[in-house]
Parts: sequence; structure tokens; C-alpha cells
Amino acid sequence: MRRTPVKESKARQLERLKTVLRKWQGIEDASIQHAGAVLERTQNPLIRLVMEILRQDSVMHKRVQQTILDSLEKEAFSLQPEELADVWGMIEEHDEAEKDAVRLAEEARKNCPFAIQKQLLGYLIEDEKKHDRLLSNLEGFKKRLYPYG
Repeated sequence: MRRTPVKESKARQLERLKTVLRKWQGIEDASIQHAGAVLERTQNPLIRLVMEILRQDSVMHKRVQQTILDSLEKEAFSLQPEELADVWGMIEEHDEAEKDAVRLAEEARKNCPFAIQKQLLGYLIEDEKKHDRLLSNLEGFKKRLYPYG
């Protein structure tokens, strides 16, 4: 006989989410410290670059995690149509710049004959695409705020 799983209450899910986010922040703290230790030990420019990227990403991950926690514990996110409208033209300009950067990075990667540089260009392409996705998310919020997009 199969048991039907009991659905967790929203309050229990919220507490589990907070616990996971706090544990994850601990991992990010450790990553920041570890990257710093590697940076202190090496002068190799490629290793230093990779560790600096990882350290900075971990700092930003922790900040995003804390923002999520704050929104769950203190105040929920809000976005008023006027707030988005005030900067929407600038966001669209930035999005176009991100798309241009992706195109240029892809062209650079295509023309790059060196493996390590090609991998670094691939990293930049993925990061620029990530920026474009973040801006697309804002457009999704806009469509929800304005019924006609």
C-alpha cells in the first residue's frame, strides 16, 4: 500500500527555505575565504583571474541570498509601475548593449586560435547571456504590471 505524501505547510516550507539559504551562505563564505587563500599563494595570472571571478561571484551570491532572506523575514519585494517606467528606457538601452557584447564576444571566440583565451571568451559569453536573462526577467515583471506589456 502506497502512502500519499503529506504536503508541507507553507510555514514549514518557508523555514526549510531559510535554513537552506543560511547553509548556502556558509558555503559562499568558505568559498570567498578559499579563493582568497589561493590568491595569496599564486602569482599566476590565469589562476588569479579564475579565483577572483569565483570570489566575486560568491560575494554576489551571498548578497542575493541575503536579499531573499530579508524579503522572507522583513519585507517582501514590491515593484510599482512608476518605478519601472522611470528607468525602462535605460534598461532597454542596457539590454541592447548586452546583446551587442554577446555578438562581439561570439565573434572574438570564433576568431580566436588559442584554447585558453577561447575558454575565457566562452566564460564572457555565458556571463553576458546571464545579464541578458536578468534584464529579460525585468521585462517579464513589466508585462505582469502592465496588462498590455
